[in-house]
Amino acid sequence: MVLPVHAIKPPELADKTLSFPKIPKKNTGAPLQISSAEILEKEEDIPVKEIEAQIEKLVQEISEELVIAPELNQENTVKAFALFAAKQKVSIVSLIKLLIPAIIGKQVVVTMTVQQEEFIGEIKIDWQAFLKKYFNDTEITLQFAIDETANTTRKAYTASEQYEETLNESEIFRSLVNKFKLKLKQ
Repeated sequence: MVLPVHAIKPPELADKTLSFPKIPKKNTGAPLQISSAEILEKEEDIPVKEIEAQIEKLVQEISEELVIAPELNQENTVKAFALFAAKQKVSIVSLIKLLIPAIIGKQVVVTMTVQQEEFIGEIKIDWQAFLKKYFNDTEITLQFAIDETANTTRKAYTASEQYEETLNESEIFRSLVNKFKLKLKQ
């Protein structure tokens, strides 16, 4: 007859360097939680909390450095434009997505009409900051080139501009607006 072999050592041979906290008896209150840093500080008088804080800081710095930024090229820039556009007002989204960037060294050049540039207005700085962060490169600049030869007809982007344009161009639309006293909802 073969006796089964157990991997459990008898208590007198067990390694006693690791001890678990005692489980409190019922109705004695909430269990006390102590971090490993507090235990080590009490036992060895080492400023373990300071060491753990430094370790966390180093891990965070390393993880920030390990973020692999996409390469600055046409395809990735178009993706960055789409991500930036998604965070903007609805009226600007389609315009940003339609722009085709040109990459010249560390410059991202966007060609647009005067009207488009006026329409974009204040977001230029945020747009450049977004590209710098997206590509993880502080040397990237966003340049806007104005195309003077482009058709200078004014395009309606917002609902109010489209309403006014249609009102001016279509006699039938104008008569419907007058007949039913239609107004654009603000």
